[in-house]
Amino acid sequence: MNAAQNYKMIVENIFQQPVDMPDTNDSNNCIGALNRSNNFIVFKNNFIERLKRIYRFFKADRETVQNLINTVRAIAFAKGYKWSGPYSELVALDFLIQYENLMNIRYVHKGDVNNFENSVAKKIGQKEIDLDISFDLHFIKIFMDVKSLIPTHLELVDNILEKLERKTTDKGFLIGIDDLFDVDYLQTKKDYIYELRAGTLIEELKKCIENKITFYEHTLQSGEKAKFRIAYAKPGSNTVLSTTRSMDPYRLAIDYKYKVLDYYNKLLTYKPSFILFVSNPWFNTEMRDFSGFNETFYRALSRRVFIELSKMKDDMGIYYPELKYKGLKICDICCLISGLIFIDDNSVLKTGKELYKAYIYTNPNAKNRYLRKNDFDILNWTPSAQQPAIIEDFIYDNY
Repeated sequence: MNAAQNYKMIVENIFQQPVDMPDTNDSNNCIGALNRSNNFIVFKNNFIERLKRIYRFFKADRETVQNLINTVRAIAFAKGYKWSGPYSELVALDFLIQYENLMNIRYVHKGDVNNFENSVAKKIGQKEIDLDISFDLHFIKIFMDVKSLIPTHLELVDNILEKLERKTTDKGFLIGIDDLFDVDYLQTKKDYIYELRAGTLIEELKKCIENKITFYEHTLQSGEKAKFRIAYAKPGSNTVLSTTRSMDPYRLAIDYKYKVLDYYNKLLTYKPSFILFVSNPWFNTEMRDFSGFNETFYRALSRRVFIELSKMKDDMGIYYPELKYKGLKICDICCLISGLIFIDDNSVLKTGKELYKAYIYTNPNAKNRYLRKNDFDILNWTPSAQQPAIIEDFIYDNY
């Protein structure tokens, strides 16, 4: 039985109905692990029990159950690390439904912007808005979008690598990039948008692969260097690629701060809107909860987004061409992020109350709704639940 067939059987047993799955031998880290009978037992049990809990919670709501099935199916269809997106939505739901005092939890919100709360999506002319979760917190309705916390360098080069794979017939290689982030995210993003249009980097990497070259340094439009490492398949052995990456939580916060702006079209104008990030070691090796690294990073990132970027008057159109002439500044966007939530998903190795570790940070400069630490203390009222490790509102650190 291949990974997709095994996954189909698991999902159908839980949702008690036939579920269309890809008939393919392709796999990814998630469904591949679920198909290993003697390995990854902890992850497999956690994944199955998570789905069971979510199904039990929503099973009376047929529309939500169908949305859940679509999300679960998306994991099987995903290549590379992209299973992380739908997987993270399941983690977020499982985390939230454990709290007895969170009311009216809904999944998903998708539809016409004119029939929904006022949003950035409506302001910039989008026809639809797509948010993942809402719930009532002390009678305050919270909306949030869920994202997997993927290393920024992985996302930035992903489109280039996809084009590269289409350009070459040789599929037996892995490619990575060393220490990209000595420049800020927005400038690097502009560099790579340029490279996608020019095609020069793709052609040079293609030549490297044809000649089995293992290292290539490319000068980007800004003058910065991008250093690529390439590993090639050898008969009878796994292909292994090693890249270098300096790790400092404060340096990492600088790398990630502008990345949060990418989700501008998920924000609401008047209602509280949060972005929830899920991290798992199988799709983010940068998060390593050692000596408080994660907590230091999450707080530093949140403070940079809420306070540093709230003072930036740059037009969003400078960095996001689709927002040119839309009248949005970086500070406008940052002040519509009511808060950031981070969940470390430990389900590869841990269970029970160690399954998740959550950090909640609210934005003291939020214009739609400033929520305080006291608002989220309700999460500590459910004895059986996993209380967040941190709830912070920056009220005394807003300068």
